[in-house]
Amino acid sequence: MTSFDTSVVGRWSDDHWFEVTAAGVAAYAGAVGGPSPVYAVVPAMDLVFAVAGTAASEELRARVVHGQQDMFFHQPLPENSRVAVRAAVVGLHGKRSGTVATIGVQTRGVDGDLLNEQYVTEFYRGVPTDLRLGVPAPALPADPPAGEPVRVGTVALPVDLPRRYAAASGDHNPIHLDDATARAAGLPGVIVHGLALLALAGHTVLPAGAGVTRLSCRFTRPISPGDALTTRVWAHGDGYRFESRDRAGAPVLGAGLVEL
Repeated sequence: MTSFDTSVVGRWSDDHWFEVTAAGVAAYAGAVGGPSPVYAVVPAMDLVFAVAGTAASEELRARVVHGQQDMFFHQPLPENSRVAVRAAVVGLHGKRSGTVATIGVQTRGVDGDLLNEQYVTEFYRGVPTDLRLGVPAPALPADPPAGEPVRVGTVALPVDLPRRYAAASGDHNPIHLDDATARAAGLPGVIVHGLALLALAGHTVLPAGAGVTRLSCRFTRPISPGDALTTRVWAHGDGYRFESRDRAGAPVLGAGLVEL
């Protein structure tokens, strides 16, 4: 199997300019049931895929899954304005079960001010290495939340959610759109985008009108359209911990963290 290209670690891309439009923001909100800070991933979507592909061959990319997402918000994305996005593979870390690639993302306004930072963690299943290059993503909570949740919410996942989310987000990975491709990747069929689940869970986690400075989670298990997502929320300092499960009670989103 082709090895990773370690020379790309720490090599930031040129700026990629993206137009944030009111129509695009509204389309994303329509796909995930309301406005969501997770829209911040959309300007970076194509660039993240391109940069991730510089570290791994197409053969390796067939074995990758989205491990976790960590977003730090400094200023809101301005509607009807351009933003500049740059990205880099900032870390490659191996273990016995596979290799973790961490992609860093920075989004800035036209004046150069930093709007948000993101860490996208990809896991290459069954590709063990001894790599220890660059930096890993920021740590997420390792212990389970304690006590009783302060909120619980359940949302049904429409069967057309993957198609609608792909159109609104620009993430057209075929495992979310084509049953044959998903099964070839070892999945039961089409699965819902992890970021769509994070946006949907966020409606339960975040009080109406609350500002957020960090939103993070680990993607622990795929879930099929037509299932339901139940999110439990615990108070945690000035923010919240959360986790989400499918209809059968299996964990789908874990180590969820919100800082306000």
